[in-house]
Amino acid sequence: MTCKNALCFAAFLALLLLGTSSQFLKASEASENQDVEFGVIDRGDISRYVEETYFVIRTEAEWAKAWEKHTVPYVPKIPYPKINFFEKMVICAFMGERPTTGYSISVERIWVEEEKIYVEIAKSSPPKNAVVGEVLTYPYVFVSLERIDMEVIFHVTEENGTIVEYTLPEFPMMAFALAVFVVLSGALVALKCKAKGTS
Repeated sequence: MTCKNALCFAAFLALLLLGTSSQFLKASEASENQDVEFGVIDRGDISRYVEETYFVIRTEAEWAKAWEKHTVPYVPKIPYPKINFFEKMVICAFMGERPTTGYSISVERIWVEEEKIYVEIAKSSPPKNAVVGEVLTYPYVFVSLERIDMEVIFHVTEENGTIVEYTLPEFPMMAFALAVFVVLSGALVALKCKAKGTS
């Protein structure tokens, strides 16, 4: 393959990947301002995550690690639920330590808007005259939804009604992979051309 042909081939591959990437972005744009369906994997009030925490899990290794920490108080150990992370991801929300039973945390809504995923979280506390157990609790909820590689923003409604926003930046993996491929292809072609020129 001549140097000119190699350059053309590299350019063709880059354009092909850019086309694939643009189709992906179009699909993402088509889903903007749309509610995303999700399902509750597990929820309760006993967890080893003792502080308020929100995060997203996109790999089985991350899921196994998070589940292992979460289930430390449980005997016997509970195996983590199987998730297909090629198609799904998991939202984790931990309320932190509470002084009694009767507290809970839930995912109310998930939607995509302007290439960001918004997760609406609601915390609740027991009514003033409710009968509660005098024991420390650590409410949590796990939900699964279709895999969407975008920045995640949590809108958390506190027990007093105030809303706090937490942002979890997500690295654009597809754009990164495309950039790496194009740079490496260009470097490889340049090296081959240089080698031919010196021979």
